[in-house]
Amino acid sequence: MDNGLPPLEFTDCVVDSPFFRENLHIHEKELERTSQQIKRLIKDVKDLLNAAKSLSVAQRKLSRSLENFSFAGIGTTQTDDERVIQESLKEFGSLIAKIEDVRDKIVSFSCTLSYISLM
Repeated sequence: MDNGLPPLEFTDCVVDSPFFRENLHIHEKELERTSQQIKRLIKDVKDLLNAAKSLSVAQRKLSRSLENFSFAGIGTTQTDDERVIQESLKEFGSLIAKIEDVRDKIVSFSCTLSYISLM
């Protein structure tokens, strides 16, 4: 377990001792490490939001394909099974579209929130 950073004392600063300089260097290294972690987190959040947007586009494409699915019937009528399958796929596509509407709101809110919190 890490004991944390050594304290930086003002009196040591005034004296400018080697001990103070060593502690200051330790603090600077920790600040740099923390800065790199924050940058990595910001990049990961941006990547995640972009992936969510790409997923939504793909889901909407699937939704439209399901909603527009139709059998080329033999003759002028469809069988009961064909009608059931077609309606089921249409309903499934509609449900996916509704889910994507909510996902878009969540991603939009997340983008807004992440940009506001980073300013």
